[in-house]
Amino acid sequence: MHSDLPGSNSQLLDRIFETSPTGIVVLTPEGSITRCNDRAEQLLDMAESDIEGKQYEEPEWTFTDPTGKSLAESEHPFVRVRDSMAPIFGQEYRMERPHAEPIHVSISGAPIVEEGTVERLVFAFEDVSDRHEREQELEDMTRQLEVLNRVVRHDIRNEMVVILGYVETAADEVSDPDVSDYLDRAHQAWEHVVSITKAAKELMNVVTRSEPPELAAISVKPILEEELAMVCEANPDATVQIDGSVPDVEVRATELLESVFRNLLTNAIVHHDRADPTVTVSASESDGHLHVSIADDGPGIPDDQKWKIFGKGQSGLESEGTGIGLHLVENLIAQFEGDVWVEDNEPRGSVFVVALALAE
Repeated sequence: MHSDLPGSNSQLLDRIFETSPTGIVVLTPEGSITRCNDRAEQLLDMAESDIEGKQYEEPEWTFTDPTGKSLAESEHPFVRVRDSMAPIFGQEYRMERPHAEPIHVSISGAPIVEEGTVERLVFAFEDVSDRHEREQELEDMTRQLEVLNRVVRHDIRNEMVVILGYVETAADEVSDPDVSDYLDRAHQAWEHVVSITKAAKELMNVVTRSEPPELAAISVKPILEEELAMVCEANPDATVQIDGSVPDVEVRATELLESVFRNLLTNAIVHHDRADPTVTVSASESDGHLHVSIADDGPGIPDDQKWKIFGKGQSGLESEGTGIGLHLVENLIAQFEGDVWVEDNEPRGSVFVVALALAE
């Protein structure tokens, strides 16, 4: 069915048809193929002379759903378009070919209707096997992460509770100050491991989420004050303070906003190079955002590491300087449609700045 347009228009349409990077076939309402292009030959693994004249349901090609399940007659793309007289777009199928490996194809089709009658049907299809394979790999990875999430959430944390019980029992029975010091360090290590498992669990919940979270209006002040109090209690040698007052405003976020502040505050203390770190928190409104700054007086972060510290543009936790906590922070802030970065503190240390959009 070559174009019947006059002159150069007909030649142009024929040229477009033949050079299209997508396979194209034209069929009669009875399902007989009248024309196909070069790309269709490649995808069907047959010559045009062998394709034209065949019916849509020929055994040379069999369509199933993406999982390989057989289609009912009414579900076949040709039948769907012919019977509904309506187009379909980007429908994915698995196409079995007797002389080549099966492939996954995305099919779009439309009827050519003249005076209420379907004269021809045109279908375009492309090989999406690579995309389908990547999607399957992502699904497999997600399932593996969910298993790991259960291990972190239950098994490891349950074992840590047992370890804590033994440490506290031993501490009650020991009078030697040196041994007591060792037990205190073991208790601190226990707290650190528990915080890591909590961050890991939250990170896995974030990265395995199939759809973007629903953001809500979250009040920042009570969350920030509670996290400050918890960090102070867990780190009695540290000075954690608020400079000025925190604006009593709401931002667009989820309940995991507390994880952002907890991990940034903990990071400022854990990665300090002194026994008595000082962490100062301040907050202000600007340009429709709340900016929360967490400043420490630690060793600071070199300029060439500032853009890498959260793993941005890097391979997740494999990036230099990135821990689970900071990687979680970056992921959460991205979901909140905010921003986070690090600056130099004066005279020493770093300032982590979180920008959160104010709720309307």
